[in-house]
Amino acid sequence: MSARHELRRLIANPALLIGLTGTLALLAIGVFGGLVAPYDPSANQSSLITVLPDGRTTLAFPPTLPDSQHWFGTDPIGRDQWSRILAGAWITLTVVIAAAMTRLAIGFSLGLASGWYAGPFTRAVGILATGITAVPQLLLAIMLVLVTRPFGVAGFIASLALVGWPEIGEFVRAEVMRAKTQPFIEAARSVGVPGRRLITGHLFATVGPQLLTVAALETGAVLLLLAELGLIGLFLAGATFLVDDSGPVGPFRGRAAEWGQMLGGIQFYAITAELPTLIPALFVVLASAIFALLADGLRAASDPYSSRRVLPGTFGVLTKVLVGALCFSAVGFIGVNVRPGPMSMEDGRSVAAKSAETTWPGSEFVAGVARFSSSAHGIDRPERLTYYYRNDSNEVLRISFKDADRLAVEVRKYESEDEIDFTGLKPLPAGLISYGTPLAKAEQTGGADRRRILRSYIARVILTWPSDRDGPVYAVRYDGTSGSQQGLPTCCFDARTGDRVDSAFVPRAAPPWPVPAECPAARTVFRQIDRLEGYFTDGPGLSVGSFFNLNYQGDNFLYILGGQGTPQLEAGINLEDPSARAEVVNAQPTAILAGQVISFGTLRLTAPGCWKVRISVGSAVTEYTLYAYPWECRPPNTRMAPIPGITPLPCVRR
Repeated sequence: MSARHELRRLIANPALLIGLTGTLALLAIGVFGGLVAPYDPSANQSSLITVLPDGRTTLAFPPTLPDSQHWFGTDPIGRDQWSRILAGAWITLTVVIAAAMTRLAIGFSLGLASGWYAGPFTRAVGILATGITAVPQLLLAIMLVLVTRPFGVAGFIASLALVGWPEIGEFVRAEVMRAKTQPFIEAARSVGVPGRRLITGHLFATVGPQLLTVAALETGAVLLLLAELGLIGLFLAGATFLVDDSGPVGPFRGRAAEWGQMLGGIQFYAITAELPTLIPALFVVLASAIFALLADGLRAASDPYSSRRVLPGTFGVLTKVLVGALCFSAVGFIGVNVRPGPMSMEDGRSVAAKSAETTWPGSEFVAGVARFSSSAHGIDRPERLTYYYRNDSNEVLRISFKDADRLAVEVRKYESEDEIDFTGLKPLPAGLISYGTPLAKAEQTGGADRRRILRSYIARVILTWPSDRDGPVYAVRYDGTSGSQQGLPTCCFDARTGDRVDSAFVPRAAPPWPVPAECPAARTVFRQIDRLEGYFTDGPGLSVGSFFNLNYQGDNFLYILGGQGTPQLEAGINLEDPSARAEVVNAQPTAILAGQVISFGTLRLTAPGCWKVRISVGSAVTEYTLYAYPWECRPPNTRMAPIPGITPLPCVRR
């Protein structure tokens, strides 16, 4: 038969043409979608400003309807829907195709074995298939996803694959049992062809075309199951939070949610903002229809009794085209879309050090900043990783890596963009932890809530070694992009261990002036006991702490660890003013908190200056020296009502 005749047969099969073209288009979107997306799929905006051709400016608030800038509109937090569809296609199709192929492999293997070999194995497979079929697919998939959650992406794919295979197995078993009775099988067996050769050389050729049809159908079925799981809030790339794609099932995360996650938004805005849910639903339905058309076209092309059948050679060409496209897309999904992980603080430092040595030889590394932004990748990846070097003239060199990518480097002299005071900063040593640990701890202590309130935010993880510290520390700061939005500092974390060294709620206050050299004030160490945080002075019998790292004239609330009984002030002497008095008021007896013996009290100091105090709890006693600043030196948000007998003094060193 001529090639022209075969071409007419293909044209007469519109389902095959549409399905094949659509499948190739979907695979192309999966490979290149993230590259051609017009916007960052994770960038959220609190408002959308558009400049019209006539010069007028319009202001809109998300979610917005489709327009010339956002073809499919934006979702309720301002993310471009078309960009999210394009950038999320690769992870969606990766999971769907991998799960469909795994499901097909399970069904084909068990169906082939049970159809070719009779006996107890066939009965066991039948019982297992019947049991799985009796459970609704969605319910079984939910249970499997929850059970396999610790295994990440592999567990998620396995959950989708382990439902639906009984139908494939039954189909393959029936085809194998039918093929076993065919004359060509009997003839091959009569001339001594071994069983393995019969399976690989004859059965595969008989069942193969039907398997291609089944594979297309199962791909569409897996996509629909993925969408159903997304609707109830179970998906691979994220969770149904309105800020960003956090809370993944596994460690494998793309820059945009897969389509199932986008459908998960129906829980929040199906009534008030239908479009954000309608857009991904339309693409899921369209993709499923394409796979169904492909399956119908392949069935007609391989059916010897169909008027649209093609020659085996032509069908083989179609098969090679599909397999080749699948292999190419598999490589493209990973090679194009899976970007190298962001550099750690230490890795970036080693690269920046080479640039610094070339630009300013002998300069010192004094600060590092990992900057995260809602307009870029959220907290998934730094928008910018910056290193500051200082030369002998106290001038600053900024070396930045966009997206924490070692190839996207920017070097600027005499420039700082992170509001850091470089005066007095010590050079940073090597071997420090990266920014991930302090950021994670800051997120757990109010940072995540702060981001949800701000909507448009910039989060900075700042590494420095201030002159008043015993070692390098990380500080985390959340700022709104609007100037009226107050920032939330979370300070500080030990840059060597990641342990918190300051309160997450009241950061270490800077002293109005240094403690005088003649006052040997005891050193304080930050400690957390259950939900209590404070700065403690450790003594031989007791540890005495305060919520603040500084002491002031007036009342200073105390945590006291150790002893048994009620706190008492044994002695309190002001080394500068012997007439000044101190006392412990509102003392509370010891209790057990998180396995620690703790009591509470308030140390009342009538005058500022250098104090030597001795506190006891039962038989346990500790003595230490502290320096108290005048009343007016307290931060405004911690000032208290006047106390009888105490004259508040201005914040001036006497």
